[in-house]
This record gives sequence, structure tokens and C-alpha cells, in this order.
Amino acid sequence: MKWGLVYSHGFAQFSYGENHPFKLARAERFYQLLERNQLLSDPDIDLIRPEPAPEPLLLVPHSPAYLQALRDAEKGEFKLEMLKFGLGSEDCPVFPGVYQFVRLACGASFEAVYRVMEGKQNFVFNPVGGFHHAKRSYAEGFCYVNDINLIGHLLLLQGYKVAYLDFDAHHGNGVQDEFYSDPNFLFISFHENGKYLYPGVGFETEMGAGAGLGFNVNVPMEPGADDEVFLYLYKELVPPLLEAFKPDFGIVLFGADAMLADPLTHLRLSNNSLADVAHDLKQRLKRWVGLGAGGYNLEETARTWALVWATVTGQEDQTDMTGLGGVFLASSEMGAAGFRDLRGYSSGPEKDRAMEEARRVAIYIKRNIFSKVGAK
Repeated sequence: MKWGLVYSHGFAQFSYGENHPFKLARAERFYQLLERNQLLSDPDIDLIRPEPAPEPLLLVPHSPAYLQALRDAEKGEFKLEMLKFGLGSEDCPVFPGVYQFVRLACGASFEAVYRVMEGKQNFVFNPVGGFHHAKRSYAEGFCYVNDINLIGHLLLLQGYKVAYLDFDAHHGNGVQDEFYSDPNFLFISFHENGKYLYPGVGFETEMGAGAGLGFNVNVPMEPGADDEVFLYLYKELVPPLLEAFKPDFGIVLFGADAMLADPLTHLRLSNNSLADVAHDLKQRLKRWVGLGAGGYNLEETARTWALVWATVTGQEDQTDMTGLGGVFLASSEMGAAGFRDLRGYSSGPEKDRAMEEARRVAIYIKRNIFSKVGAK
């Protein structure tokens, strides 16, 4: 097995603004954790420096008029007409270098997929990727250019069947909209229920359309859902769906904003949950990429991605990977096992409601979706 990390210290020069919750410092901190703990030293690991995506590639997921608006925003000077493209909003501010930033982020995801397609690595991780809210002509949810839609279309054009798994706390609405009718793109999103959190969609009844009916799977979770709730849903739904779909390629968003420490969401997961699914997925996906997506507690996000990386690359002591995971104190100075959160659980009415709703959603998906994709 061979693995790759695609990252550029050039990302550190960009900023959404001092008071914006999206901090690119989280990716730099993640990289530092890997270096300090010698998690990039394995000879089977390549460190890949991305280049900005060629401008014609950005026309795959976006309209010419929208890309021109992004170019106009490059100097960080806001113009009123930019608002019709979502640029200059509180979520997606205009800042110096914004166009170069999104080109570099897309270039990183493109390079990750290209490396795996060429057989150079089995898995490549891009921490500055996963901008799943961006629309063809509109920026939203901290996302300007949708790198997932870019690589998804490129993979489909090569004849691949693509499984997309999104573990960000926010629903991947920009990706859902793009592939809603495509039976060769299996969309699976685990997220906080849209009744309580942006973008307000992603209900289990959104199952795809036309030939893609049944290939769009939404798994909303109630506020307070913990590792037990999340892993119940994962085990009930993901293995049978992947076994039936038989993907050629996987795209996985390891969003860290579902963690208890995140300030913008209401879920109560520990990073053990993402380590558990990463451990499972590396057995199921032979060619795949991981993307960073959300995470607004800088230290928690960096540790979560470091734990996922250590898990996928086999650099965490296997005695620490015990099914539902052990209990570890969070420390970035204790080696790979020390990246783990203390595993906590909800209780009382909040937990009962979250588990009851999880069981209802699982039953709904099994009854209404499994037969459409041939899952049992």
C-alpha cells in the first residue's frame, strides 16, 4: 500500500479574515502534528506539492460568469454586483488572493485523484479540500469552488463508479444538487438534521431523481448524537450500500465539525468515530481520496485529521483500534494514540431522542433505498 499527503505551505498566506470561523491554520497545525510525530517518514508515503488548477478545469463545476466574478474579487475589493454570486457575504467574504486560493485548493484535490488514478498511491489526503456547498454560480457555506464536483465529474468521464461519503456535520448540498440524477455516483451524507443546522436540507426523503433514484442517501442525525448513534447508523447502512454498489473509486470527506468541541454544531461525536470509519473504509475502498471539509475548533480538527491519517496509513498501534475504540485523553504530544479524544456519550432524553430518530432513519433508508441499489 502507498499513501500520499497533498499540501502546500502556501495555503497559510490566505485568510478569510481575522474573525471568520474558517481558519486555514488548522491545516498547517495538522501538518506540524504529522511531522512532529514522524507520520510522514514511511518510505511508502509521498508528500505532494499541489499546483493551482488550470483555469479551464474550473469550468467543469462552475459557470464562466461566476469564475469571472471570482477573478474580479482577487484583489480583495468588494463590488455590490458580486453579491448575486454569493461573494462578499458574511460566510464567503472577498479577500486578497481569493481566486488563487480556490485554484490551489482545487489543484490539490485534482492532484490527489490523479495520483490514485495513475496507481501511484492507493489513498491521498488533501486537508484543504471538501468545499461541498459551492454551487455552479454561487458561493455559500465558506465554499467558493466545488472541488468535489470537479473530481467527481472527471472520474465519471473516465468510466468510474464513484462512492462519495460525507461525514461533515453540514449536509453536502452542492454535491447532492450536482449528481442527483446520476446512478454512477453514490452520494451518502451523514450530518446534523437540517431542521437545526445550515443548509437546512439533506432529509432522508431526498433520494435522487430519474435514473439516480436511490443513489442519493441522506442520514440526518439529531443534536446530541454521539459515537454510539453515529456508528449504529454507519454499520447499518454503509457496508451493505457499498457492497451492492461496488464502487471503483471513493471520495470521503472527514469533516471534523461533528466533534463535541466544535463551536458551530450540536453533535457530540469524538474523533474515535472517524478513526473507526476510516479503519473500515480502507478495507472496502481500494482507490480513494480523503478531503478535510469542515472543522472550526483548530486543535480538535488538526488532531482528528492526524488520527485519521495515522489510521489509514497503519501508523497507529493496532491494539488501540478495538472496534468501537478505546478511551484516550486528547494530547497532540503523545504520539498517534494520543490524538484520540476521550470518548463521551450523551444521556437522558437527548440520547433517547437521538437514538430513536436514528433507528427510524435507518428503517426508512432500508425500506426505500436498499432495493433500488440492490443492497440487502
